[in-house]
Formats: sequence, C-alpha cells, structure tokens
Amino acid sequence: MKCVKWRAGLIGAALQCLPCAAQAGKASVVPLPDRITGAGELKIDAGSTARDTLRAIPPEAALERFALQDERGRSVSYAGLTDGDIGGVLFIDDKLAGTLGRDDTQLFYSCRGFVTATQKHWARDGAAWIASLQAAIRPADSVTLSFSGKSTVQSIKSVVENPLLVQAKALAGAGANPVELVKTLYKAHGDYRDHERDKELLKALGEVRPGTAEADLAKVLNPESVTFVDAESLVMAYPRYSVEFFVTRSRVQEIQQPSFTQLAKERASLFYMQGVDWKRCTPADWRSAKSSMPAVADKVAGSAAGARAD
Repeated sequence: MKCVKWRAGLIGAALQCLPCAAQAGKASVVPLPDRITGAGELKIDAGSTARDTLRAIPPEAALERFALQDERGRSVSYAGLTDGDIGGVLFIDDKLAGTLGRDDTQLFYSCRGFVTATQKHWARDGAAWIASLQAAIRPADSVTLSFSGKSTVQSIKSVVENPLLVQAKALAGAGANPVELVKTLYKAHGDYRDHERDKELLKALGEVRPGTAEADLAKVLNPESVTFVDAESLVMAYPRYSVEFFVTRSRVQEIQQPSFTQLAKERASLFYMQGVDWKRCTPADWRSAKSSMPAVADKVAGSAAGARAD
C-alpha cells in the first residue's frame, strides 16, 4: 500500500481517508486494516492531530465533519460517527478533547440540520453550538474507534452517493485542514487533463481553513451554490466536492461536510428523528430535545386509561 506523506498543518476542511498519518514519527494513528471496506480500528492519543485523525475516518463511518474557530480563537474540529460505540470525537487546538455519546451525536446533528432547514445556517450561532458541544463531551486523552465497514443512509459515503468513491479518494491528495474533499463523479472518463485539474482544485480547496478570506476561496473555485444568510453571512457550497464554507464578514468561519444547506434543500429527511421536540433544537436545549417528549406509547396508554375511566 502506497502511503502519501502529508504536510503538517492546523485545521481546515478536507478529510482524506488514506490513513497516512501512521508513518514513522506519527504512531498515534493506527492505519485501518482495510482501505476498501473501511473496517478496522483507529487509535487516538495525545500524539494524534485533528487533521490526520479525521482524515483517517472512513466515509462509511462518518456522519459529518466540520472545522471552525470558537469565541476564544481556538481551532475546533469534530467528527460525528455512524458506526461503533463512540458517537463523535472533538478536537480543540488540534488535540483530542473528548468523545460524545451516540444519542447526543444524533441529536446534535438533527437539531442543527433542523435549524439550518427552517431558520438559518447553524454556524450563524456557531459559538453557542460549540460551547454546548464542549459541555456535552466526555473528556478523554485517548480512545480507540472501531469500524465495521458498514455504511448507513446518513454516512458521508451514502450522502455523496458516489459509486467511484475509491477512485475519487485518490484525487484528494493534500491540504492543511481535516475535512476530506471527495469529488462526486457524475460519469467515468479517462481525460488526463480533467484528472490533473481535479487534483489541483482539491489541493487548493484543501488549504482553505477558518479565517481564510472569502476572496481567496472564490479565486480557487467559484461556488456551485450560494445561500445568503444575512447581510454579513453566506454559504458557499461545492456539492461536487461534498463540502461547504460558511463565510461571515468576508472570512471563512466554518467548513462543513456534508453540505448542510444542500441536505436541507434536497434531503432534509436525513435530519429526522422520531420523538424530537423540535422547539428545543437550540444551542442551550438540544440535549433535552428528545428526552423531554413523552413516548408515543405512553401517550396512547394514557389516552386508553382515560377512556376506560370515563
């Protein structure tokens, strides 16, 4: 297996599934045993970096990945998972901060999707969402993620819906940020010039990180889709590369995969969870959005008991 040597970097947006962080001097990331199926284990410890770790998470097991800066100027990287016992992993300033339970991971995803679909992009209140996420994690300085290789309807692999995913991975060769840019290939072709152009675009997009000027992002590639949030903010989305950039005051604030604005428009069903009190989908209350609602069975039983009493 040929391993690409990654250039060290901080945070940004391009998760590469090639497990190349496990080269000499970087023993913190255990390479996945099977690059084709994504099955195996990934060890994260004090020597692991957000960029290398998040890029090593297979798309079969990734629910979402994003990178941004919090109110204190710290780099925040997060990956939600669809597979294994751990629901999500959070990195602060490029180091593991803790893990998230599976129920919280799903609620965090669904509530932010709901807000994006019905109100405004969640990153508009990104600082508050991140503060609540940090409060929800279980602190940890090491963890081992186990992957079965199975994909779900919410996994990035399924969302991208790319039958040529293995070939497309090879295009995402470089970048300083931890969000993998996977191109969605609409048709197979062997045009060498197109292949080389894709490599250059992916490399350039992979260098974009929170704080990058909007003008610099636009110079790399004009957005395929733009959503205006308000007078100061907009979302520049690149569905072909399964990524979006939330821009505010002419600077990239957050990088997200998959594109929540695209899912909100076309596949909002991925955010659905039965039994959620959607009114509680706020940075302050999202963790209680599901537990606060009585179970449907309890409601039915209560109604039946009331009818018998009458």
